[in-house]
Amino acid sequence: MTQPASGSIPTALSHPDWPALKGVPLLGHLPAFKRDMLGFFEQSQRACGDQFVASLAGRKLHILCHPQLAEQVLIKDKGSFGKLSQLRQDIGLPLVLGNGLLMNWGDSWRRQRAMMQPVFHKAQIARMATAITDAGERMLQRWRRDMAPGHGFDVAHEMMAVTMDIVTRTMFSSQIADRTDQVAEAFTFLIRFAFSSLSNPLQPPVHWPTPNNRRFRRALSTLDDILYGIIRQRAEDGDTRGDLLDMLLAAKDEQTGQPMDILQLRDEVATIFGAGHETTANALTWTFYLLSQHPECRSRLHAELAEVLGGRTPQFADLPQLPYTRAVFEESMRLYPPAPVIPRAVLQDTGLDGYPLRKGDRVMVSAYQIHRHPDFWPDAERFDPERFLPGKQDEQRHRCAYLPFGVGPRVCIGNHFALMEGQLLLAQIAQRYQLELEPGHPVAKEVAVTMRPRYGMRMTLAPRPV
Repeated sequence: MTQPASGSIPTALSHPDWPALKGVPLLGHLPAFKRDMLGFFEQSQRACGDQFVASLAGRKLHILCHPQLAEQVLIKDKGSFGKLSQLRQDIGLPLVLGNGLLMNWGDSWRRQRAMMQPVFHKAQIARMATAITDAGERMLQRWRRDMAPGHGFDVAHEMMAVTMDIVTRTMFSSQIADRTDQVAEAFTFLIRFAFSSLSNPLQPPVHWPTPNNRRFRRALSTLDDILYGIIRQRAEDGDTRGDLLDMLLAAKDEQTGQPMDILQLRDEVATIFGAGHETTANALTWTFYLLSQHPECRSRLHAELAEVLGGRTPQFADLPQLPYTRAVFEESMRLYPPAPVIPRAVLQDTGLDGYPLRKGDRVMVSAYQIHRHPDFWPDAERFDPERFLPGKQDEQRHRCAYLPFGVGPRVCIGNHFALMEGQLLLAQIAQRYQLELEPGHPVAKEVAVTMRPRYGMRMTLAPRPV
């Protein structure tokens, strides 16, 4: 583990258990946490080492920034650490996703995972590739129609729209094109609200009639209207389409033989709907930003695409011949992991590297810090896709040094789908357009479960010859 550094970084204070930076009276580290969570983590790590505590107006978060600590929490000692929803259902993502796969635990979670696994089998994922590139082509046709060279637009918004199109068509054989903006706005607010409820104890309980809580209920109603509409339409149609929704509707409880009720169906659809578009969209947005800042990497990407594709639409069979394209996407997720923190609840008294933890405590694995840890990533701040090329990856690297999709038993069920989707869309867009950051546009990170650009990502289009 790294040790506290000396110099201009604030000195770590004496803490009853865990090291910590000095906070402000009553609020502790909450102002710094809310202003720039990842910046606060970086400062604390330099001063305190790879594990420290954040005091958020009396609520403690124990932050972990080393692969060995992540391995202990997420793999080796998973009996002592669980989902936050095992402690409380009235804060965090359960407010939005209910008891879906991401929030569930125990035997119920294992049954849900086994039921959903077939739709994410590699053979099934390969069949979804055409739907992905079809959605990409619809977006590119709109760009050609509506956007002149040099036109400025928000890449973050466009990536959200195309990945939402993909997830609704591949997982639910449905379309919500006329409501995409409405749903995206509602979902963005709901995720921010949920994350704030988790990290800010000063946020009023959701049942209080505050303006923000009323907005939360309106946004949740908008999302529910879409989700229940998708479920009811399929049930009424009675069609079998071989997608995830079919599997959910056909699933039976092993003990009672009963199908899911509509609330459980809603929670599962919400989980896949949310996780299936938000993370990939953010990863692609940061990828295009990084390419705009590293023209030498972009040129190498263009060369690979020209050699392998020759201007045609990429297909699933092309992916093994596009190693640099995949490496660009993976390196982007190293620097800007879609889920930069992984929270866990302490289920029984335990400890980490000599520091005690009590039942009911909260810990947070910082994938963002781990992905930039100098002990595991030489020149860690540099964008270098070559790290992920075949034969160049360090086989001795710790298994938890790279975890954009989590790790262990609860690794993201859709990780292979997300990698295929990201690689296909990156290839499809990059071979036709060169995206440049709009001059003067501010680039800042915002963490609200996922990591997105706080002000969007305004870029300009330059068509490329194909």
